[in-house]
Amino acid sequence: MKGNKLTIAVMFGMVFMVGFVTMFTGPLAAVVKAQFGASNALSQFGSSANFLAYLFMGLPCGMVLKRRGYKFTSLAAVSVGILGVALQLLSGFAASFAVYVAGAFVAGLSMCMLNTTANPLLNTLGGGGNGGNRLVQYGCTFNSLGGMTSPLVLGFLIGHAVAKANVLDALPVQAAALVFFVFGFVVILRADIPEPHLEPDAPSPWRDVFAAFKFRHFALGALAMFLFEPVECGICNMVNLYLTAEGTPAYAGAVVGGAMVSAYCALMMAGRFGAGMLGGRFSPRTMLAASAAFCIALLAAAATVPFAKVPVPFSSVSLPLPAILMTLCGLGIAVMFGSIFNLATEGLGRLVPVASGITMSLVSGGALLAVVGVVTDRFGILSCCWVFAAFLGYILFFAVAGSATERRGPAAPR
Repeated sequence: MKGNKLTIAVMFGMVFMVGFVTMFTGPLAAVVKAQFGASNALSQFGSSANFLAYLFMGLPCGMVLKRRGYKFTSLAAVSVGILGVALQLLSGFAASFAVYVAGAFVAGLSMCMLNTTANPLLNTLGGGGNGGNRLVQYGCTFNSLGGMTSPLVLGFLIGHAVAKANVLDALPVQAAALVFFVFGFVVILRADIPEPHLEPDAPSPWRDVFAAFKFRHFALGALAMFLFEPVECGICNMVNLYLTAEGTPAYAGAVVGGAMVSAYCALMMAGRFGAGMLGGRFSPRTMLAASAAFCIALLAAAATVPFAKVPVPFSSVSLPLPAILMTLCGLGIAVMFGSIFNLATEGLGRLVPVASGITMSLVSGGALLAVVGVVTDRFGILSCCWVFAAFLGYILFFAVAGSATERRGPAAPR
C-alpha cells in the first residue's frame, strides 16, 4: 500500500507538469500575436503544434510502454520535456516564431508521453471502473493546478502592455518549468513504479492496434477524445484573445486575460476534485453526459447574449458576460478527459497500453485550434462557441449511446 501511495504521488506530479506546460501556450498566444504581428489563426500555432505532437508520439509511446514499462517511458518523457521547454525559452532570445513553434511541438511530444503513462497506471491502481475513474479524476485535479499556475504568473509578468509584450517576458515561467522537469526526473528515477502491463517480449503491437479498434466503444471514444482537446484548451485560449484584443469593447488587458485563464483552470480543478469525491457514486457515463450538456448550454448563451459588462465584486474590473459564461465551462470540462479515457479503454484487458497510446495520439485534435482561429478571424471570436458546442454534441452522444459495451464483440484478450 505504501508503495502504491508513492507511485500515485509520482503520477500526480507528472500530470501537474502536463497542465503547467500545456496551459502555458494559451496565454502566450497573445504575446506571440503582438511580437510577431500574427493573426488569431497564427497565434494558435503554438497550441496546435503542441497537440499535433500527440499524433506522432501517442501510438509509438504506447508501444514503448508495453515493452519497456512505466518507469522508462516516464523518464524519457521528462527528458523530452526539458528539451521542449528549453527550445521555447531559446525562441525568446532568438526572437524566432519558428523556434517557438518547434519548442511547442517538442514539449507536446513530452506531454503526450506523460499522459500515455500516467492515466492507465492511475486507472489500474484504482481498480478500474468507478474506482479507477475516481483516481484519474484526482490526478486531473493536479493537472488543473498546474494549468492554473502558469497563465496566472504569465499574466502578471506581461501586465497591461500586451502590444509591447515579448516572449522573453515569460522567461521566469519557462525557467521554473525547466527546474520542475529536472526535479521530476530525479523523483521518478528514485521511485519504485509497478509494471502491471510490461511485456518485454511482446510480438508486433500492430496486431493490438487493430484488435482495439474492433471494440465499438473504443473507436467512438477515440474520436470523442480527438474532438475534446480543442474544446478544453480552445475555450480558455479564446477567452484570453477576447479580453486582450485592443480596440474592442471587450478589452481588459493581459493581467485580466491571464487571470481568467487561471480562473478557468481553477474551476476545472474544483470540478475534478469534486468528481474524485463523487467518482465512486456516479459512473463516468453519467458525469460525461451531464458535463457536456452543461457546457453546450453555456456556450450557446455566450454566443447569443447581448454584450454587457459585469462588475467583479471587490475590484474595479468589469468583465464581458460572454467571457464569464465561457470561463464557467471549466466546471463541466473538468471531468471529460478522465471520463472519456476510462469509458474508451474499459474492458480492453492487455490492450490497455496500446489503446492508451492510440487515445493520446488523438489528443492531436487540439491542432484544430488553428482552424477555430480561422473561423474567428472571419466571423469574430465568439463564433468559436458554436464550433465548440458542435464538438461537445458528439461527446454527449458518446456518453449517452456510444460508450455502451454490451455489444462490443468477443472479450478482450488477457
